[in-house]
Amino acid sequence: MRLWPDSLAGRTLALLLGMTLLLIIGSAILLHDERIERFDERNVFRLLERVTTLFKLMNDADEAERQRIIQRVSEPGDRISIDPQPAVKSWPRHPLEKMISHRLRRALQLEERADVRVHVEMDHPNIPPEEFNPREARIHELKGIAIAVRLGDDHWLNFHAQDFEKTPPWASKTLYLLLMWLVLLVISGLFIARRMARPMAQLADAAERFGLGHTLPPLDETGPREVRDTIHAFNRMQARLHKHITDRSQMLAAVSHDLRTPITTLRLRAEYIEDPEMREKTLATLEEMEAILSATLSFAKDEAADEQARNTDLAALLQSLVDDHADLGGDVTYAGPERLTLTCRPVALKRALNNLIDNGLKYGGSVVASLTRNPIRVEIVIEDNGPGIPEDQLEAVITPFYRLESSRSRETGGTGLGLAVAKSVTLAHGGELVLRNRAEGGLQVKVLLPRQHSAPAGCRLLTGQT
Repeated sequence: MRLWPDSLAGRTLALLLGMTLLLIIGSAILLHDERIERFDERNVFRLLERVTTLFKLMNDADEAERQRIIQRVSEPGDRISIDPQPAVKSWPRHPLEKMISHRLRRALQLEERADVRVHVEMDHPNIPPEEFNPREARIHELKGIAIAVRLGDDHWLNFHAQDFEKTPPWASKTLYLLLMWLVLLVISGLFIARRMARPMAQLADAAERFGLGHTLPPLDETGPREVRDTIHAFNRMQARLHKHITDRSQMLAAVSHDLRTPITTLRLRAEYIEDPEMREKTLATLEEMEAILSATLSFAKDEAADEQARNTDLAALLQSLVDDHADLGGDVTYAGPERLTLTCRPVALKRALNNLIDNGLKYGGSVVASLTRNPIRVEIVIEDNGPGIPEDQLEAVITPFYRLESSRSRETGGTGLGLAVAKSVTLAHGGELVLRNRAEGGLQVKVLLPRQHSAPAGCRLLTGQT
């Protein structure tokens, strides 16, 4: 299972979502800490407000009124009393104690530091004062806070509070908003990523079709600047290659015209040779030259790339080739379905298959042509019973004008282009040509054609056909 997407759109979206998730998680943590600080400030403010109010009420009340006030303002967990001595004996030591003492003296307008005493009771009293960090101290995490304030009659208001208001774990409303933001981001990110990746996908499809020999109009130069530059370079490359191919075709046509004229002239002159044997040899040599010239020009012009693809019954095409060779006395048989329809270039494909069958009959004696299909591709297999090809030359024989020095020699006919033409046609259809020697003897040639390809592809199986 791939955790990292393979497509540009998928990776862009994954990167966007990853960064957004990190941002959301970081923001949630910061918001949570901020809420804790706000609740701590609220607890401190409420504590100071209660002590300030009690101090003002107690200063103006007699003993009986003080007791009634204490009963009315006391909350669960509070201990409030008026005593001759302060309940807090120590001076403020911790920064939090000093902060509360300072704010109380300022609110009560008391000048003497000894008039206000504060003691913080921690859950872990063994923590040394020097290790106490006021930035990390949370009011709701304390065991309690004791405050002693001197009243006007030299009595002390002793106030002890605990069970402070705790911060809720998370703000559900904030989490819902963040979740909605994430969903909106996924939808918009998917739309943006697909739009960003679409020009690259179109460029890849155009490059694939261009490699198969299709003539394509210039692509629209859209997308980010880097993508536009890449498409612009592709359009320029395609234009230059088309011009090069056109110039080459024109040159080949000129060479063909210029060479055929002297060959025709030589053929006419050869008719006047008095020696019959010499005349026949000369005419045979001229015919061989013309055949080589025609085969070379046909191969160089790449007729497979010029032919338009159309629906073709490949089974019928292969059977017709087998019947034609059988009518000429060849030992060739067909094995495969009665019908298999594809979209391909039938003339070029027929020429390639004809070369393969013809080579098999010439050098192998008998040929079996079979046609099969699977979910991925269509396979055409041509097998003969000949001597095969040396393993170290299986790749070389596919190159143009390459001839083996054994039975597949010039004297047996051919120009060394049969397999090269078959390979060129197969590649133009987006397929693959594979040669291997059979274990029982002979050569096996496989023409592997894809069942489906990006339209307009060289060869595509029509679904629903058999």
